[in-house]
Amino acid sequence: MRIRYWTGLGSLMLSLGMAACSDGTTDETFPPTDYSYLPQIHLNVASIDVQDEAPAAPDSLSAKAPIAPDQALKNMAGQRLVASGTSGKADFIIKQAYLNRAGDNAVTGAMDVQLNVSDASNQHTGFVHARITRKLDAGDRDPTSRRELYTLTNQMMQDMNVELEFQIRKKLLSWMTDAAGTPIVNGGVQQQTLGVPGAEPAAAPTTPALAAPDTVSPAPPKTATPVATSNAPDAIFPTGTETDTAATPTTVQRSPQPGTLQLPSTGSSATH
Repeated sequence: MRIRYWTGLGSLMLSLGMAACSDGTTDETFPPTDYSYLPQIHLNVASIDVQDEAPAAPDSLSAKAPIAPDQALKNMAGQRLVASGTSGKADFIIKQAYLNRAGDNAVTGAMDVQLNVSDASNQHTGFVHARITRKLDAGDRDPTSRRELYTLTNQMMQDMNVELEFQIRKKLLSWMTDAAGTPIVNGGVQQQTLGVPGAEPAAAPTTPALAAPDTVSPAPPKTATPVATSNAPDAIFPTGTETDTAATPTTVQRSPQPGTLQLPSTGSSATH
């Protein structure tokens, strides 16, 4: 009887162990999600509220995952989104987060979030929407195992971190600040100039204003040209000043030189 008892107990433990191994749940631990290595996103608001509005799906594998997708999104929002302002608020809303089986050896997942910002008077002034989907092919492994679900969740979070930051920098750049709370106005990205439309028109008129003096500057060379012509007669008549040279052309035309030429002609005839 004892032999049969121990034999039955041993086979039961062996079957349970094999089932646990096939499911990937044998004392296997998974590190929690950590996004502190990524740069923080500072917003010019006084508070950030995280809301989980993702509907529960009866056939979802999220509850079986070591870290549920919605919990991973909450961890990301808590570590990356920072309120650095003195007024206003932001709402980080989880619209969708699930893991589902897709066929015999694959599992799919999706995440959908929205970030709303409001000013001090609680007026909704802007928002961004980020959505990602992923599919994991487990091959010969069990796609519903905790390890595969953990891997898929991490892949989805990598995509969401990139997509959410891109959308914030594209559409909510005017709400971003540095760690000290100073608004970001010059980030070197085209979206930043679009985010501050009031500052750019003031700088634009300065460039055409510089073109006006260039049109006036050609006038002085024209005045310098006649001065050069007045210097030319001075080299021909070096006997007087500039004022004398101006009068000499008139005296040359009316000089009594013809009379002086007649005197030598008469003297020469007398000698002969």
